[in-house]
Amino acid sequence: MNRQATLKTGIAATTLIIAAGANASGTSADEVRAIVAEMFADAETRTSLQQSPGAVGHDGKFFVSSADDRYRLEISGQTQFRYMATFRDNDAGIDDSEAGFQLRRTKLTFAGHVLDDLEYEVTGAFSRAVGLFVLENAFVRTKLGDDGWFIKWGQFKEAFLREQSVSSKRQLMVDRSNVNNLFGQGFSQAVELQYKNDQINVLANFSDGFGSSNTDYNTGPAEYSMTGRFEWLALGEWEQFKDFTSRRGSEDALMLAAALHFEESQRFPGISDQFETLSYTLEASWESDGWNAFAYFVGRSIDTLGGVSDNPIDTYGAVVQGGCFITEDWELIGRYDQFFNDDDFGDDFTTVTLGANYYMKGHAAKFTFDVQWSLDDIAGTGGLVRRNTGIGLLGSGAEGDEITFRAQFQLLF
Repeated sequence: MNRQATLKTGIAATTLIIAAGANASGTSADEVRAIVAEMFADAETRTSLQQSPGAVGHDGKFFVSSADDRYRLEISGQTQFRYMATFRDNDAGIDDSEAGFQLRRTKLTFAGHVLDDLEYEVTGAFSRAVGLFVLENAFVRTKLGDDGWFIKWGQFKEAFLREQSVSSKRQLMVDRSNVNNLFGQGFSQAVELQYKNDQINVLANFSDGFGSSNTDYNTGPAEYSMTGRFEWLALGEWEQFKDFTSRRGSEDALMLAAALHFEESQRFPGISDQFETLSYTLEASWESDGWNAFAYFVGRSIDTLGGVSDNPIDTYGAVVQGGCFITEDWELIGRYDQFFNDDDFGDDFTTVTLGANYYMKGHAAKFTFDVQWSLDDIAGTGGLVRRNTGIGLLGSGAEGDEITFRAQFQLLF
């Protein structure tokens, strides 16, 4: 029996029951029919609302949403599979060459909105070493009125270096630069205020310090931390700077930016020294018809509060990178980055990277090939530049001239 027939049967049966009782009380037949009609009209409305279909599909991401789209859940993922081969000269009894495969990143993201304007994201990544699932992003963001103001809270990357803020899905090279890994912000627990219009984007946050992800309130790296970033869009659209590449046919776009970060370290029992850290950066991003360029200078000054040293530790970094499409799908890429060490600690460290991207389906299905050449010995930096298998820097007795070939396939789903 279909739904309509069931409803009619229910109306008839209910009418007879109410009529039997109504006769005893003197209620007329017309009044009985009016009561029954009102009851079933209300039931029909409630049933329709309960059974109103939502939406399920794929519009770039898999999603589930309510019929009115006030509630939406998007499910997406990322995987990066690599072959790495490193060649070096050393005198430490270590193999001159190392090669093999690596699952650099495997991530799952759940994002969407609740009640129209409460945006959220939860992202976790599987460790490439042991496979454990580790939380990265977990935040909520919402508008403050209709004048371009937003507030975000939770765990996310603070607004400092653009190279770090741009998703690993949308990098130009196989991975970020060594300078970024030395100065970048990582994930932090923070509250962030943002103002954005057609030409200006200003962000300011208060956090537990760089790298404070997945920590309790009494174990974060900083007593307190503040970060501010200013971006000026001189040409183009904000959307163009979600990645570093620029396809053929793109309009000219120019963005200039500056950022400042300050934090004071925690006071831990048995440790008398505290540290104040001031970091700063100046950046320029240019995109045009089939080519792109990005450059920044970053500095950091660490001052000891406790008498270990009267002199702050001052280090700097510089990165210049760019790419140019030679066909519709092939892009040549290159990068130069240099770490400038404090004179009291050791030597500088320089890396040159050259390669190419092949876009099968934009960033969603992409091959990247590059060769990373480290010109210096990490041992000479006084421990400030360290072994990092994520970018293919092994060190370990290398006497400079460490060369790593990296080939990666990325899939987004």
